Amino acid sequence: MKYFLLFFLSVFLSPTGVFCQLKHDYVWLNGDDGTSSDPDPNFGINMLDFNNGELNITRDYHRDSDFYLMDASISNADGELLFYTNGCKVFQADGEVMENGSGLNPGVAYDLGQCPNHGHPISNGALILPLPGSDSLFYIFHKALAVAEGSLGLHDGLIYTTIVDMSLNNGLGTVLIKNDTIISDTLFNDLHAVRHANGEDWWVISSDGVGNTYYKILYTADGVAGVFEQPIGPPSDIAINGMSCFSPDGTMFVRYDYTAQVLLFDFDRETGTLSNLRQMTADTAYTNRPGYSIAFSPSSRFLYVGSLNQLHQFDVEATDIQGSRVFLAEYDGYKYRNIFESNFGFMRLAPDCKIYMSSRSSTPMYHVINYPDRKGLECGFVQRGLALPAYNIAAIPNFPNYRLGTGHPVCDSTIQLVVSSVPVLPPRAEVLVYPNPASNYITIEIPQPLASGGEWSLYNGVGQRVVLQPLARGATRVEVPLSGVPPGLYFWEMRGGEARKGSGKLMVLQ
Repeated sequence: MKYFLLFFLSVFLSPTGVFCQLKHDYVWLNGDDGTSSDPDPNFGINMLDFNNGELNITRDYHRDSDFYLMDASISNADGELLFYTNGCKVFQADGEVMENGSGLNPGVAYDLGQCPNHGHPISNGALILPLPGSDSLFYIFHKALAVAEGSLGLHDGLIYTTIVDMSLNNGLGTVLIKNDTIISDTLFNDLHAVRHANGEDWWVISSDGVGNTYYKILYTADGVAGVFEQPIGPPSDIAINGMSCFSPDGTMFVRYDYTAQVLLFDFDRETGTLSNLRQMTADTAYTNRPGYSIAFSPSSRFLYVGSLNQLHQFDVEATDIQGSRVFLAEYDGYKYRNIFESNFGFMRLAPDCKIYMSSRSSTPMYHVINYPDRKGLECGFVQRGLALPAYNIAAIPNFPNYRLGTGHPVCDSTIQLVVSSVPVLPPRAEVLVYPNPASNYITIEIPQPLASGGEWSLYNGVGQRVVLQPLARGATRVEVPLSGVPPGLYFWEMRGGEARKGSGKLMVLQ
């Protein structure tokens, strides 16, 4: 009894216990709802739920909330979705527009026809933070487009805040204050945030688009407590734009664009000061110029830098960071339905310790870095490694590391992808499936003859069985053709009678 009590307390009170783990980023949404009154198998909203030790992926036809580039959501500490935004509206957890939730980011996005119905066209242009010290108030920080005369033309021009109170409207939430201007300037890069060294407040960062000034917004229990400017490093190029992010441990901030390439800074979470600039190069090919993405591994050691067509890894703990660069992959040219390029989009570290990457066009898939804390090719990058039920046009939600400084780990590598509502377990040693990756066929080796026959099944990432191979009684070695199986990451399971004999992952190449 004494042992049980100690175990009970260790689980419920320790910082790494299973409850109250600040799962604000445990529900992801993306996709295009299409016509909800007449569901189309190509459309819908993808829901990625990382709760309960599983990644469950479902499609919802009943959310009139198309996403383009801007994508942010927030869940409560237990991982239950509270609300989300596509940059045009704020939506309740049930998909209905929140009270006073229409009309985000007025102006240019509406003139272009992206808002109110299709999603705002600024990548990583919104993020949601709980108000320090409050159980019900949240701030949405979001960027809006502006138009300037001359060569600047269309650009990011405003940073707003919008305040949501989840205690109102029977717990469904109400937008209290909307589109309150914090910064008006020629802006560059997306919005990212990091927890202040005091464990309560936040820093939100962006930069100007024609110089080298970085804006640091201090967000406290009083709301926006100040905006601080710091000139450092080379200037931005507004014609190109780029990506940025903080390391999970909050000690580094990185920016990537075609002109300056990779700018890595140290960051002081107490003062908000950037320092110790290190500049590296990644992909400088002109054809890759339109797109950029960047992400850190969970340990903050490895930095992933992606252009439209290439992906590189840097070891930021190396004495020579530039010399540590590893070329990981070139976009293989695959086009979904022979039309939509599955090139490299935006990256995000997920609660399951993997890094997911969107494509820049309409594709039902994410690329995946399966083991981002492994060096070089051992990181396990797979193009189109995660199938989605519905089209997604480049969107991936924007989250900070909510768990920084709380004692909880940045992510949980034990979270398992679910296929047909059954967690896919690691491969069992007694069944071998090879080659892996495979192209035309695979071979199954079974060490002990099957007493009563069985079957081998191959599932895609949304649980659809794409191959069913019967296994005869006494079988020990079977070849299975893969003709007609599209390239991607799949999950296999072998059963003999009612018992599972093995399971694992299989990468299929063209």
